[in-house]
Amino acid sequence: MSIPSRNKAEKYLQEAQRLNPGVCVDHSRYAGQADELSACHVPGMDPERAYIFDLLHDIGRRAGVSDLLHDIHGYEFLVAEGFPQAARICLTHSFLLRDAYKGRIDWDGSDQHLRWLQNYLDTITYDEYDCLIQLCDGLAGPTGFVAGDQ
Repeated sequence: MSIPSRNKAEKYLQEAQRLNPGVCVDHSRYAGQADELSACHVPGMDPERAYIFDLLHDIGRRAGVSDLLHDIHGYEFLVAEGFPQAARICLTHSFLLRDAYKGRIDWDGSDQHLRWLQNYLDTITYDEYDCLIQLCDGLAGPTGFVAGDQ
């Protein structure tokens, strides 16, 4: 399965920071750390792969300030770079229930994008990486790990 190297993923993240400065980069690094540490304890999971996936889950924010549209931007960017498995995480990390319409209140893309996203989610089954990235994304803030409504 083709995913970017840790070094290449880090370069993508640094480029995203230059294009759209903010807290997303630190959040992604903390989420990646949580994934890497967690994956070490799950038989069959690759901690390096988990780290890279979470490092890139918000890479779509490189396109500018957006809400859920960053999922589409990240997917498109990583597919164009030749990394469809990493691109998948850009879409799945925001939709725990595989229902794009549940997030519609935060949807800032077109109706066509939303229909495409729902169709994509309908055609896949979440794997252990999708679920772990969702968990660790929720645990990681821009300054470290969080618990509850802090």
